[in-house]
Amino acid sequence: MKFIQLFLVLCAFNSLIASNLPYELTNKVYDTEIKTVTLESDYSSSTIPIISINGGNLRLNFDDLLNEERRFYYKIIHCDKNWNVSGMRDIDFINGFNDELMRNYEYSTNTRIKFIHYWLDLPNENTTFKISGNYVLLIYEENADTPILTRRFIVNENLTGVQISQIYPADVQNIRYKQEFTVNINLNKLKPRNPVDEVSIVMLKNANWDESVNAKPSFFSGNNLRFSKLQTLEFWGLSEYREFDTRSIFRVGRGVEKVHRRADGTDIILQKDTTRTNQVHLFIFDNNGQFYIDNADITKNYSSLNILDQISNNNDPLQLASLRTSIQNSESEDERHSRSDYTEVNFLLDAPILLQENQNIYILGAMNNWQPEEEYLMKYDTRRDMYMAQVLLKQGYYNYYYGIVTDGEKIDYQALEGSWNETENEYLTLAYYKGVGDLYDRVIGFDVFNTNKTSIKY
Repeated sequence: MKFIQLFLVLCAFNSLIASNLPYELTNKVYDTEIKTVTLESDYSSSTIPIISINGGNLRLNFDDLLNEERRFYYKIIHCDKNWNVSGMRDIDFINGFNDELMRNYEYSTNTRIKFIHYWLDLPNENTTFKISGNYVLLIYEENADTPILTRRFIVNENLTGVQISQIYPADVQNIRYKQEFTVNINLNKLKPRNPVDEVSIVMLKNANWDESVNAKPSFFSGNNLRFSKLQTLEFWGLSEYREFDTRSIFRVGRGVEKVHRRADGTDIILQKDTTRTNQVHLFIFDNNGQFYIDNADITKNYSSLNILDQISNNNDPLQLASLRTSIQNSESEDERHSRSDYTEVNFLLDAPILLQENQNIYILGAMNNWQPEEEYLMKYDTRRDMYMAQVLLKQGYYNYYYGIVTDGEKIDYQALEGSWNETENEYLTLAYYKGVGDLYDRVIGFDVFNTNKTSIKY
């Protein structure tokens, strides 16, 4: 009884802590001068930053367009599986120190828009991880009351085998438009007393935490758990992502209509977009909503350019993941991040759709964490009779969707993007374990599944 009371007190305390934080435990930027934030891991099979408790590396990159040296600090926060503060002390989950100064930065080179590029490697000589779980990396200036950005990442123990299988959707009315899955977990290295209560999973689509589902086991036998409750692990397939390529400002890349170079900047006019709800599904390469930074005009070799051209002509989905990995590793850190310029990217959407007063259209993707930020709002231009937006973005290759945002409701992508069961998407499943008496949720395994790699199972 005392244990239960203590547990409830701790839960209430953690909720109180989370509600009083001056920042959110999600992927977010709080300073308008901070642009192009990425947190990448050496797990090439996943776009979510995941490292092993036994080794692995994370690298945070971001630019400060204020272009004045500032003192940025980083802090590590341990969370439970629901992304609330776990209540663990710093000494319980890291070796070394928290609240450390970021020391790596570099001024941009030969760019019209000046900035300072910062980067941070984790773990490092000052900070290593003791336990697995969900983590949030906080970057702040002076103190945590002035947050700059927050980023989620995962530390994994790799104790279980996780297997994802795609099945035909149980929602028969939407069988052509949805994607559904089952998950099997082999607990060969764990002996849970009550697997149904102690083990759970989270599945998310294309590294978007807003497109995630939590589930408990529906069946277990011995060390095998099965998550197969119908219409639980289901998602709208949507369509392949829209794309544009601004790695060069001296040629027109894919998705680009015109490049206008000025003395003080560059304007990129994208090709006009239209709604895709009444079109047939077309398989094209995309990067599942992600983006990467590159400048093809200054690179010594054009490896990433050649790789992307290979992808555009490649119809074999089995090779897409390895080609994506080649892109990420194709150029040096300094070349890509300090010498890629910022451009004003102009989006044009010709969509005859009637919006309600509390509805707006936003550009959404990994570049803005799929969040409807004011900068990415599409505004109606009566002269051109279409929606438009101008966004300052660093040179690179970008994926995006258009979504309709209604106050207090989930983002509607289908209205402008359509949805198909055949769409290529990447799904990540994380397995969590919290046994009796455990103080935190352990991440015991994960798996990444691409819908074009494995045939659908009955």
